Amino acid sequence: MNSREAWEKQEERMKFYRTSNPDLISRKSKRPEKEILNEIGIFNVNFDKPKGYIRLFPEDFIVEEKRAGGEISRINDFRINSEIAKPDEKTNTLYANLIKIGIPTNVAAQRISEILEFPQTKIGTAGLKDSDAITSQLIAFPGIELGLGEIMARKIPNVYLSNFYYGKGSLNAGDLEGNIFTITVRTESEIDDKLKIKLNTIEQFGILNYFQSQRFGGMRLLSHELGKLIMQGNYEQAIKTFLFHTSSNDIPLLANIRKKAEDMGNDWAGIKKLFESEMPYTLFNEIRLLDYLIKNPTNFIGALIDLKDQTQLWAYAYSSLLFNKHLSEYSKVKGCVDEKFPIFLSSNPDDVKNYKKYLEQDGTLNFKKYLFPFKFLILKGKQLPGRIFPKDIKYNTFEKGIVIKFTLPKGAYATTFLTNLFELEQGLPISGWVNATETDPKKILGEGDIEGVRAIFKDYWYYKGQSENTTTTN
Repeated sequence: MNSREAWEKQEERMKFYRTSNPDLISRKSKRPEKEILNEIGIFNVNFDKPKGYIRLFPEDFIVEEKRAGGEISRINDFRINSEIAKPDEKTNTLYANLIKIGIPTNVAAQRISEILEFPQTKIGTAGLKDSDAITSQLIAFPGIELGLGEIMARKIPNVYLSNFYYGKGSLNAGDLEGNIFTITVRTESEIDDKLKIKLNTIEQFGILNYFQSQRFGGMRLLSHELGKLIMQGNYEQAIKTFLFHTSSNDIPLLANIRKKAEDMGNDWAGIKKLFESEMPYTLFNEIRLLDYLIKNPTNFIGALIDLKDQTQLWAYAYSSLLFNKHLSEYSKVKGCVDEKFPIFLSSNPDDVKNYKKYLEQDGTLNFKKYLFPFKFLILKGKQLPGRIFPKDIKYNTFEKGIVIKFTLPKGAYATTFLTNLFELEQGLPISGWVNATETDPKKILGEGDIEGVRAIFKDYWYYKGQSENTTTTN
């Protein structure tokens, strides 16, 4: 079952539960921001802030890619370029503007690969974009043989490709300069002058460069714990935690499925059947892991290697947790700093020294030994700035809300910026104070509108209050 088929099957199950037993797919409460931030190592943040809700509608979170040459991918760039020149040997890479809604970049690439019958390993992008958003970025298809007409004739769920042209090479992380965010925040009270002053202060003095919850697994907030288990050498426990762990963030249906699966022991085939019957899209990566375990029941290292994209994310998440902790403690004394700090996943012993006390506390001092089987995890020194400066801040208000546009350098999180302004809420249940009137953020800022995007993605447009969003990836 590919990701598209899994999504379609799960949507059918969710429709059934929405009418037959909606309580099974509804969250009764959500964790407060302070608790979440503390769990991911962020302690040095002001928690006396007005409340703000994000991501109620798809258009509430817009991300547009800015590349190293200054080019920007726009969400309203629908050009087809039907008369583009045919490629030659030097310019045989097809480039396009990838606009997507409701899925991360890697899932979009999977669907494009499946439907265009083009290897996903050959697809080039300059970075990953948020899933719970409308985003645009450049995508590259080196050596693709399909013609433009055939590509446009194949519908790809949640994806729209436009503005095609041929060129050389491909794309990688070095081609990304940053991202332009246009975010709608629905506030508990009307916007006052204090917030406007704060925005001016941030533009002048910057903000601390923390990793945010997306890095740690989003709602599940588990990736760093899995990374820590791997670096302790607890490979089997990492796998079983990934498959079976439940938390207060889980909807009852998902918690019940994971608990039932745990009671099945190591019956990997039975667990796969259970996962596929109920939530094959949410549990897509778990099913991938189970496919390997069915053939290799006790080879837990091999399973983690087979699921290397997730294993890599988990290792990086644990590294990000320690970076956040170090930055929190350092800035408590030094303030908002200009220094750069190394990540601990490095072959340089001096880079690891900053994190020694955390590694001792977690039992991960021998992380290099336990990461040795995973050749795709390359330990190389990397310096990250302690402070970043949001640029080109622009905003306008509406009734109990504000639309803020700003640019961040690559690797920086929009929610890191927003947590300096608001006590953030997202997901279900939706607080009673949230203004649930749909808006057009582009119109509010005087930058056109989103009508074209809405028309293209009308089948995937959703309002968080209609149902629980259960089709997110791990």
